[in-house]
Amino acid sequence: MMAIVFKVLVAATAALLGACVLRSRVPLALSDRRFVQLLLALQLVPALALFVALYVVAGQDVTSDVPGYYVPVARAVLAGQMPYRDFPLSYGPLFPYVGAALLQLWNSPKIFALFAIALNALALVWWHSAAVACFDRQTARVSSVLYATSGHVLVQALLGTNQAWIAAALAASTLLLVRRRDMASGLVQALALVAVKFLVLLFWPVLWICARHRLRWLCGAVLPIALVFGFLIGTGVDVLVPLREEGDLISSGNLPYLLAPFVERLGASAPRLFDGIALLLLGSAVVWLLVKAWKLPPESRLRWLMPALTLIGVTFMLFSKKSFTGYALFFLYPAMVVLAQSIQRAHWRTAFVLAFNVLLAAEPSAWFYLGGDGRGLGAWLATGHATALYAFVLVDIALIACYAYVAVLSFFRIASQSASA
Repeated sequence: MMAIVFKVLVAATAALLGACVLRSRVPLALSDRRFVQLLLALQLVPALALFVALYVVAGQDVTSDVPGYYVPVARAVLAGQMPYRDFPLSYGPLFPYVGAALLQLWNSPKIFALFAIALNALALVWWHSAAVACFDRQTARVSSVLYATSGHVLVQALLGTNQAWIAAALAASTLLLVRRRDMASGLVQALALVAVKFLVLLFWPVLWICARHRLRWLCGAVLPIALVFGFLIGTGVDVLVPLREEGDLISSGNLPYLLAPFVERLGASAPRLFDGIALLLLGSAVVWLLVKAWKLPPESRLRWLMPALTLIGVTFMLFSKKSFTGYALFFLYPAMVVLAQSIQRAHWRTAFVLAFNVLLAAEPSAWFYLGGDGRGLGAWLATGHATALYAFVLVDIALIACYAYVAVLSFFRIASQSASA
């Protein structure tokens, strides 16, 4: 329970800090250099202060996947073992080696939290630079303040999750596209896939669609991956292990989780049904984006790159049967752009951003604390803990409503920008 209270307080306080900063009008008056310094202070000061308070002064241990997955696989390669062949791995083939390098710097799981804090700062600067090039000054600065003061970003950094790695890679690829370096953009995505996990593929269609030279982007993304996985296959390694490891896992916070009790009679076919629906909807979204972008000049495509990333991201969060709220970190900055453009009344935007961040930060902890972790909603209902279950379902409905609202805003933002191009 303390973890839930802590995350709610952190998320709410951070969002209110962002609202106060924007209300002061100071961000719009600063020079570009001073504004970036303000952004970094807004993000790094709370993150580092909480890191010291939790992990140095209080002596707390890093939780989440770091001690259970990241550290063991990193120590396995330090012991001379090979991923996939000598131990199972749900991540990219180079992930344990990155973890091993981090442990060489500081032999403690806490290094992953510090690394996430650093990557979040880089992602913030890269996202802001891309927004400045694509949008007006007010949209870029409001979006950046909202992201810099996101409690969800802060919580994920303190947990040390590798979601920050993917978010930073997506920010770098977006900025490189804006700066007409398409092959380098694709190369960053290739590195993210082999160093983090296959989930980076989610945003590849959008990046490819918005690239000026699509073939160059594709070469940058595909050729390094072909070399890495070609080598692994040549040594007899089964490179599909991560997909099989993750294929049957579920999480709360999505429509399949809430609807599972209604399709239990389908048995083992139910998860495959949800997988099919998710792929169909994601594929439909990509086709719609491709049609919209087909005749647009490259500059116009780049203006709806962030709404498009948001649309794909929230579609995945809504319809994938495994969509932990940490994954929202991938597209959270683009989502802030959509909110800054679409919600003109500052108090309404503040209220939504606060609620959204609180739900993103605290929902997984509530799932674990109330006893739903690792089982579907139907199995949880069978335990007889109805009060806790119904309370959690309300939380999930609120979170799903937030995703749906952002999806609708993204859809209309893309449609309107395409029509005016």
